[in-house]
Amino acid sequence: MLRRMGALLKRLDRDEAGAMSVEKILILAVIALPILIVLLAFRHTITDWFTTQTGTLSQNAP
Repeated sequence: MLRRMGALLKRLDRDEAGAMSVEKILILAVIALPILIVLLAFRHTITDWFTTQTGTLSQNAP
């Protein structure tokens, strides 16, 4: 199994498309992780805000 992994890593190292894929994944992670952390940190505040806004819209609906 280690030989297969080694061979795969060597192929990816030689293959520029593999390097581009890794770069794209890293860029996506750099963008997505901070957003996810903020959403998790403020989840209660965000939930309360949406609940309040939904209630306001329901009360003001014709």
